[in-house]
Amino acid sequence: MRTVTRSKSRIGMGKVLLSAAALITVLVAVQVSAEPRFEMTAGGMQYKTLVEGKGPPAEVDQIVHIHVVGWLAKAGQKGRELFNSRRDKGLISYVLGTDLMLPAFNEGVIGMKPGERRLLMVPPVFAYGERGVDDAVPPNASLILLIDLLRVGSD
Repeated sequence: MRTVTRSKSRIGMGKVLLSAAALITVLVAVQVSAEPRFEMTAGGMQYKTLVEGKGPPAEVDQIVHIHVVGWLAKAGQKGRELFNSRRDKGLISYVLGTDLMLPAFNEGVIGMKPGERRLLMVPPVFAYGERGVDDAVPPNASLILLIDLLRVGSD
């Protein structure tokens, strides 16, 4: 009689372990799927929203105030850092949609809400294109930008 009881208890323990393993698999799958995914801007540039913002989205002809860090893209990963507004020049303010900025700044910031943080995968057409920038950015280089929209408006 005792042997039968032990056998049932081992079977029960196996079911518990199997159920725990299934639960862990589900939790890991939920965690992975909760990570933000890349989306596409209207012009075809990839971005990922890392921190959601609040309020009305930034629109063309509005003044936007951002911080940005830019890297050369190396096989889809961050390569050499090119600029960091927090460290170098401070807050960058410009009229959204102006041709005084790289196309990536306009394309990537349109639709952002104040407080939002985006990671942009910038192809050469939205960056420095065929011309590059002296020794800093080679021709046809892709960039990775991390942009924080601090606020919208002239204040």
